Amino acid sequence: MSILSLSSEEKIKYLIKPIIKALQDAGGQLTRSQIEERITEADDDIAEFASYKRKSDKTGNEYREFAFKFNFAIKDLSFVEIVEFEKRNPTITLTNKGINIDVSNFDVDKEVIEPSQKFWNELSSKNKKKEKEVEEEIVNDDIGIEEKYNKDFKDALLTSIAKMSPKKFEMFSRSLLSKMGISFTEIGTQISNDGGIDGFGFYSDPKDFRTSKVVIQCKRYNSNVVGEPVINEFLGAMNKYRADYGVFITNSRFTKSAKEAAVEGQPITLIDGDRLVDLVKEYKLYIKEVVSYELLDFYDTEE
Repeated sequence: MSILSLSSEEKIKYLIKPIIKALQDAGGQLTRSQIEERITEADDDIAEFASYKRKSDKTGNEYREFAFKFNFAIKDLSFVEIVEFEKRNPTITLTNKGINIDVSNFDVDKEVIEPSQKFWNELSSKNKKKEKEVEEEIVNDDIGIEEKYNKDFKDALLTSIAKMSPKKFEMFSRSLLSKMGISFTEIGTQISNDGGIDGFGFYSDPKDFRTSKVVIQCKRYNSNVVGEPVINEFLGAMNKYRADYGVFITNSRFTKSAKEAAVEGQPITLIDGDRLVDLVKEYKLYIKEVVSYELLDFYDTEE
């Protein structure tokens, strides 16, 4: 059963164990973005949920329901003292209680969902607002302006990329990889329709004076994901052009089997939508940096 068909509470419940496990595997501390990245990499169903967008009945704008459920799950875990974090700080830390949890035998309903509901009820009563309004206010305040700004930027960038024509996305990908040190040749344009290759070039490593042959493939999708068959086709094209390694870029995501196929043969660097956003920011590709400020708690008092 797809996560998308679950109820609101069941979606939050589904994310609890993967979040705990991701933190345990990482040694007990990750940022929200790092947790999201790890749980989507480990579970194709969560990855599908994370990339799915709904349309708001009130505004008509699209939004990722996953972002809300994920942050509610983090808040529930903090209520029952399994994780802890500072207000407006993206870093999430496992408590001793969380570190010692046996995830395989963990009862999410009994240990998290039921006791955290009492906290939501108390907060709703205290603020004299509907429980849903209180949930959204508290969760948004926990995240902080900077984290929200980053998520808004990510959504805006991926929405823009999704509207690109295949030709423009290919140009965009070449521009990014050029900034990363790959020099493309005329061969790249000649073979763009041949065997799943969108570019051919060379990368020179200044540390060991080695030059490598590189081929790239670009897939701009609105809803599809990149599966194992596409990666296998790309591997065949790499062999044909005797490439040392390949770079596969998509604004979507790679399935778990696709990632496994990418490490079984010749080396392939996989760049999905999340990594694409990070690289655009790192290399400042067609963007400008904006400095923003946030008031600290000192300004909250009327004294």
